Amino acid sequence: MSTPFARFTSPAHQAPKDYKKLGMENELSAFETDWNNNVAGWTEMAIIGDPWSNLNDAPRADYYNPLTEGFGEAGDAVISWTPFPNRLIAFLTPPEASNNPQLHRPLTMDEVMSLADSGEITVDGTLYKLYDPSGSAPILKIPAKRCPEIDWTGEYVDFSPSGPRGWLDEYCEWSITYDASGSKMQSVMFTCENPAYYLTMWRINPEAVLGLYQMYVDPAVKLEDLYLRYTVDQPTGKKGDPVMDPTTGRPAYDVTNKWNRGTVRVPGQSGGALHLTSGPNTLSAEIYLAAAATIQRPDLSSRDPQSLICCAQYGQNYRNSDPHIGFIANRAAARYRISLTDPVGLYIQQPQNLSNWKGPNGEDISQYWKITRGTAGTGPNNSDQILHAVFDIPPSAGFTINDCTINGQKIAHIGDIANQMKIALSATQMTPNQPLQSPMKCVSSRSSGSMQPWPVQFVPIDLFYGESPTDLPALMVPGTVNSFVLIVQGADKNTTIDNARIEFSNPGIKAKVTKFLPDASAIPGQTDGGGTQGFIMDLAVSSSANPGSVSLRVLNPNEPANPSDADHPWESGLAVIPSH
Repeated sequence: MSTPFARFTSPAHQAPKDYKKLGMENELSAFETDWNNNVAGWTEMAIIGDPWSNLNDAPRADYYNPLTEGFGEAGDAVISWTPFPNRLIAFLTPPEASNNPQLHRPLTMDEVMSLADSGEITVDGTLYKLYDPSGSAPILKIPAKRCPEIDWTGEYVDFSPSGPRGWLDEYCEWSITYDASGSKMQSVMFTCENPAYYLTMWRINPEAVLGLYQMYVDPAVKLEDLYLRYTVDQPTGKKGDPVMDPTTGRPAYDVTNKWNRGTVRVPGQSGGALHLTSGPNTLSAEIYLAAAATIQRPDLSSRDPQSLICCAQYGQNYRNSDPHIGFIANRAAARYRISLTDPVGLYIQQPQNLSNWKGPNGEDISQYWKITRGTAGTGPNNSDQILHAVFDIPPSAGFTINDCTINGQKIAHIGDIANQMKIALSATQMTPNQPLQSPMKCVSSRSSGSMQPWPVQFVPIDLFYGESPTDLPALMVPGTVNSFVLIVQGADKNTTIDNARIEFSNPGIKAKVTKFLPDASAIPGQTDGGGTQGFIMDLAVSSSANPGSVSLRVLNPNEPANPSDADHPWESGLAVIPSH
């Protein structure tokens, strides 16, 4: 038996609270419709997998869509992990790190903790950074080959994921406020909230997003601070100009705006952590990973989290999160079909033993830990559904975070706090009424001759050149004509505008390809971008086009005309015709 299910709801059921606080209850219905469409699309994408460029990566029949099948009643599995970025530990602290051509020695845990706080470290007089778009300092390098294990003596590459706090890639990010001296930590803001929530809200009304920033980050935030802007001159705009979204007629949202950027907050000026920003820290990627993990693999290739993630090629190896999530989900899928529990989200769990957090004179400081968004104890198996929290010691207390202890140990870095926390998600299990999917060999690439383009992002051309990382489905507004860019993997690089073929499931959509890009931008939800192609097209949507999700597919020039759905599957979740 399954429980009927009508609509995906917002993480921690936060949307009704937000719109009530904002006094915008009239916009809640539109948000809830759009949010359901987002999660439904990501769910379908995850079930489809990647049959275009990979072998043994699809279908994922043991991940189910509750909108069509209802939720299972075989119990929930809560999966949790430590939010400190494990890849910093794995790549920089073992004895073998002495092979690192920059460091020539392993880093200490204190050095790694400091690196996580600031994104930079000085070793033997040389400053290294994890992210530096200005190019003023070298990027810290890590081994390039990591499967089936780290090759310490091979090639080294720049650390990824990139971004102003890209290294915080365990679905938890933070921003630190320092005291007047600038040397001691006074407050820290934690978030595990996905950026798509704010991107969705922004498309309906940017003022709602502004209101949340002013409530939870800083009352000094202004609407124009949140605009996505061109970083260089582009065909659609000049450096510094707002990136306009033609489907809404307004500037697009910048997920790494100055109030949600980096690990340092200066009240009234910049910084903060309202939602996640690291490329892999997206909800769509998490759903995709969970579905990929349901496929059973050969025993020798799935004996532990690291071997399984190398075999199945989902997520990023050596994180605390992805290998562990996939391994637990894989074990559950050996007996049940699974789907992430509604409300689908990633959640902070309450720190352990808050009573053991003490001030310099033994003061109880547990009251300075505050849940600001989400709730405690409301999730499956009494888990927490916390989206945002702060540990804030007021200056009036007369001491700072660095003067406090946890279990008798001084707090030197935010990692000391993060290691007391967990991040969690949950999956709802369904007892199968037929045999589970047969195991598959490890994922491998299709041969170049049989590869088909895999659609991965679809955005208005302005957002493409504005480098928006949005993973929302493109809005195809009835009665409009706009220029869009479809990003794919695996397109024949000899494609031209004359032999390009793009098909849409909705007959009310007509597209004309105006340019083919043999090299296009990175993909949201991936740690390492690149290897993508792009189709620029003029897209006309009939005024009578039926609302709903739009599927699409891209055919290479050498493919036969009108292939069957089985020979060339359709992708879901990248476009939607709105109903409001």
